[in-house]
Amino acid sequence: MAGEFLAVLSVTALLVIVSVFVNAELRELANINVTPNPSKAPWYFLGLQELLRYFHPQVAGVSIPQWLILGLMAAPYIDRNPSNKPGDRKLAISMWTIFMLMFAILGMLGSIMRGPGFNFVYPWDAGIFFEL
Repeated sequence: MAGEFLAVLSVTALLVIVSVFVNAELRELANINVTPNPSKAPWYFLGLQELLRYFHPQVAGVSIPQWLILGLMAAPYIDRNPSNKPGDRKLAISMWTIFMLMFAILGMLGSIMRGPGFNFVYPWDAGIFFEL
């Protein structure tokens, strides 16, 4: 228990130090008459917003998330290996890795590589456009 407590104290101290030295400026007060450009979803919905950019809303908002959720629900039944060792659970680890990579890639595309007008911008051309 002492190891976990030490880890919690370390992470808390690191967060306090970072919050003291990083200047996270607030933007102006919200104006209901002006929509920000680009209007981005919160970070946890950026993947869905990115899918909506490429696919029809029925496919991106219903079908793909439905199959992802059903696939994750079926994972314990697909990989019926009773072992608890990660080295023996190749299928479960592969499925989880693919899911997390898709989530991370779509989230990074939506947050870093979308500029004004929700157009695709290369970070090495105009710099990283990060505005939530």
